[in-house]
Amino acid sequence: MADTNNTGAAAGAAPANGAADADVTCSPFLTGIRAVLGERTPGNMALWALTVVLLLALVKESVAPSWTVAWSHPSWGTVNVVPVLGIGVGMVAGFLGGMVGAFISLFSVPLYTLWLGLPVKVALGTNSLASAVIGLMAAMVHLSKKTPNMKIAFPMMATGFLGAGAGAYLSLGMTPEQLKMYFSVLVFGAAFWMLWRAFRPGTGKGAGFVATEKQGPLYAGGEWNGVPYRTNILYPAFGNFFIAAVTGIIGVGGGFLFTPMLHAAFGLPMMVAVGTGNFVKVANISSQFIVRGVADTVIYQLAVFAMMGGYCGANFGRRLGCVVDTRYLRLLFGILLIFVGLQYMGIKLGLGSA
Repeated sequence: MADTNNTGAAAGAAPANGAADADVTCSPFLTGIRAVLGERTPGNMALWALTVVLLLALVKESVAPSWTVAWSHPSWGTVNVVPVLGIGVGMVAGFLGGMVGAFISLFSVPLYTLWLGLPVKVALGTNSLASAVIGLMAAMVHLSKKTPNMKIAFPMMATGFLGAGAGAYLSLGMTPEQLKMYFSVLVFGAAFWMLWRAFRPGTGKGAGFVATEKQGPLYAGGEWNGVPYRTNILYPAFGNFFIAAVTGIIGVGGGFLFTPMLHAAFGLPMMVAVGTGNFVKVANISSQFIVRGVADTVIYQLAVFAMMGGYCGANFGRRLGCVVDTRYLRLLFGILLIFVGLQYMGIKLGLGSA
């Protein structure tokens, strides 16, 4: 009888454990938690250790600031800011942007202005430095995976550097109200695009309207996962000049515009478009940083802490984005971006002063 009871208990235990495992595997919440936590590797443990230290510093400086930086300009105002609070800006914007792989600046710039109270031109300048460094890190990761086509990237980087610099220079002569209006238009455009893609997902196949089979020094191509592509390198370079000029005014890299352009118009596989676009974005935003830095609109201490927070936040956001249905992410982000756009237009929604 004892053996029978033990056998029965053992037999009952196995399905119970199996059911528990099934619950852990199938529960979206637990799957997301597991994805964010990651594996027990030295690199992941170091990332979590850095994150904990940064969070502790953020909480401490939020409650009892011990270091404040004063910035002032005769025409653009004065602000006192706690540089360590940049960790919060970077973590939130990096996490949100990391989940969908774009739009980090569309969250970080509003956080600088609405939460920390920075003048919009200072927010754009500070964001340009943090974005350039974080973008370079992402670009090197893609280079190690051999996803960029540098023959396409270099002409785009050259024209983008010129266009973004011109756009950033023009923005210095604009009023804060004008910049907020242009930024709001961009935010609303991105929001409606995300909502559209939430209900009408793309096919994942580039159209390649101007793809070509021609050979020569002005043409570049390759293959990714069995998908060949080839295009004239001047066309995307011209396109990026105008994209960089427009996005340079409002302080973003433009990746959410030229990456779809490379994929849909020039036929690059999406991974190649993303890898190539990361280098283009670094050139675009670096040019903005030079212009805005010369104009003294960068709070360097704040940008450094934003970089560290953004690095951690983007890593965790990417992990969660890999296991959550992209339709829900796009829907969420579309709503969040509309919320931000309304605030920037002057409609008070309890987020602070725009």
